[in-house]
Amino acid sequence: MKVLKAYKFRIYPNEEQIQYFIQTFGCVRFTYNQLLYARKKSLQEGDYETRMTPAQLKKDYPFLKQTDSLALANAQRNLDRAFKNYFSKRAGYPKWKSKKSSWQSYTTNNQKHTIYFVGKELKLPKLKSLVKVNLHREILGEIKSATISAKNNQLFFVSILCLENVVPLSKTGKSIGIAYCPENLVQMSSTDVFLNCKDNSYYQLKKAKKRLEFRAKLAKKRKVLLCQAKNYQKQKRKVQKLHMTMGNQKKDYINQLTYYLVRDYDHIYLEKQPKFSENAKFSESDWQHLLKKIQYKVSWYNKQLAFVTPNVKESEDKCFAIEQLGQQITSS
Repeated sequence: MKVLKAYKFRIYPNEEQIQYFIQTFGCVRFTYNQLLYARKKSLQEGDYETRMTPAQLKKDYPFLKQTDSLALANAQRNLDRAFKNYFSKRAGYPKWKSKKSSWQSYTTNNQKHTIYFVGKELKLPKLKSLVKVNLHREILGEIKSATISAKNNQLFFVSILCLENVVPLSKTGKSIGIAYCPENLVQMSSTDVFLNCKDNSYYQLKKAKKRLEFRAKLAKKRKVLLCQAKNYQKQKRKVQKLHMTMGNQKKDYINQLTYYLVRDYDHIYLEKQPKFSENAKFSESDWQHLLKKIQYKVSWYNKQLAFVTPNVKESEDKCFAIEQLGQQITSS
């Protein structure tokens, strides 16, 4: 079975490459906003057919010719998808791209071997030099596209989208019930829990947030603006770094957890519409992330997934009730 699979790596561009990435981010953002403005104006005039293209923009703005044309084409494609979702009532009206956003990105396609790896370095279109990559995993499929992203133009990443052949996993004949847990994200009917999420960053973050609030009060007491308070800004950067560390730990935990479930169980029964706790270690967004991961992995590896509403209130019996009810539904 051939599927689209993405690999994300940290990259370490030099100064020249960083400037090119920042320039491309700006050109893609500019193209998206200009196309959005033109589309909005056409819709207000009742014209639903005429659409501006990046090629037309290049005539009025020659600086767009210096960047990757496929990145601009993908900006137009993203806008078309946004309007399609809006008219289908799956999303709100498309928003402007902001330069102040902490995350910036662009996507380019692999055409005639324009994206490839040379050892642990990556060749990208329009770049003559190779970009250093922390290649911690082997890419097995055919490269289709690459998305370059950056946080505050300081941390750079690349997501490689590949067309890869996935072999279904062997059948085990086992089933498992899973309920939401605010501490470990999941509570399973099986006692064979193979891992727990690291919680060091979670408690460090809580402590760092309290210290940040304390330094904000001190700055206010001294009548100093927060943007000029050095101790506050220093602590703010620590909080941001801990947020990123904890987010990466959660993603890694969910990736390992979902693969463990589809590898060891043929039938997976999940709690439907669980009640989420406020200020818990794992929130509703983490649960949704788990659902998204497990749904496509179940499809890849030929396993079965079902959502069950338990009839018990006790948390200790909930996951077992989910498994038993799920088995009854499957057998019937």
